[in-house]
Amino acid sequence: MISTRLRGVAVALTFAAAACGATPPPVKKVKPPPVVNNASLLQQARDAAKKGDNDTADQKYQAAEKQKADIAIYQEHVDWLIKVKRIDAAVATSKAYYEAKPADTKGYHLYANALIAAGDFATALDVTQQILGLDENDAAAHEKRGRALILAKKLDEGLDEIRKAVQLAPQDAQLLISLGSALQRAGKVDEAALQLREAIKLAPEDARAHRLLGMVLRDQFELDEAQVYLTKATKLDPTDSRAWFELGVLQNKKGDGLGAEESLKKAVDLDPDDATNWYAYGEQLRLNDKMDDALVAYKKAMTLKPPHPKASAKYGLTLALAKKYGEAETFLTDAIRDDPKNAYNYENLGVVYEGEKKYKFAVDAYEKFVELVDKSDGDVPKVKAKIKELKGKH
Repeated sequence: MISTRLRGVAVALTFAAAACGATPPPVKKVKPPPVVNNASLLQQARDAAKKGDNDTADQKYQAAEKQKADIAIYQEHVDWLIKVKRIDAAVATSKAYYEAKPADTKGYHLYANALIAAGDFATALDVTQQILGLDENDAAAHEKRGRALILAKKLDEGLDEIRKAVQLAPQDAQLLISLGSALQRAGKVDEAALQLREAIKLAPEDARAHRLLGMVLRDQFELDEAQVYLTKATKLDPTDSRAWFELGVLQNKKGDGLGAEESLKKAVDLDPDDATNWYAYGEQLRLNDKMDDALVAYKKAMTLKPPHPKASAKYGLTLALAKKYGEAETFLTDAIRDDPKNAYNYENLGVVYEGEKKYKFAVDAYEKFVELVDKSDGDVPKVKAKIKELKGKH
């Protein structure tokens, strides 16, 4: 019999032998925490923006700014906020940098641009004057000042400022584009075309320059060449809803109803919160005899803020064209009660009454339209002729 002492030794040897041949348990690798720096936060912001997750994008931009108050980060953030129409946030963000870094004139430029986007032209003019007080030859400050003046309906003063900017930096394509845009607004389309062609020579891939030149050429009735530039604008920047909108307007002008419908649908898809996009899309659908779809588009243009001023009238008109006279009359009467100064509701109520052969009521509605509408409105001569015609029927 083995003694207890010997048995203990044997057991110990057995465990020792087993331990020598055993595979050690795997060591768990601890994943290091992700590096959080400006570069990673900016990439996260850009990725979120690309997906349309605007809240996350905004948070990531703000986090990057807290890590490092770099003007390049603020510039990217504010430009993006303006693009997605978070204008109040753009003003607040740019103002924060402007106030924190009073010695950096780039912050003044950033803030002025956001103020212009917000329609606060008086403050924008004050800020640009501060820049010019430091450097009267700052071309970008003259350009921003000019834009603010033009948008405040001071066209001549604004043009003078932007011309001065171009004189100071004649090889800056963006300044030439701004001048072309200002000239187009002022109705100086021939000079606008010249400036925009020069801009495209300097920046041949600039989508905005192509869009603006296409619009100017359309104003000059150079429709085929206009289509070339507007089409190129949509290719250079397929996400620019304005380029698709302007292309759709041109296609309508050229009688390409289906092409116009397709382009305007693209504008609506890219910027569904713009009432003008929906109104134009509704117009084209109505002209393409797609009345039910047109009604949907007009209704959208009516409910967005701000609503399109002609949308409710065209909704009523489309009901009338679909021969839904009773529904159209009720709708337009209610619309007039809600907004008695909207001339277009009276015009289209006249169409409804005319369709119902209620000629006296039609004349009354048409006359109210003529009374309220701007006398330069293109419909005035047509409606006056209609009044004269209908007065002979009752």
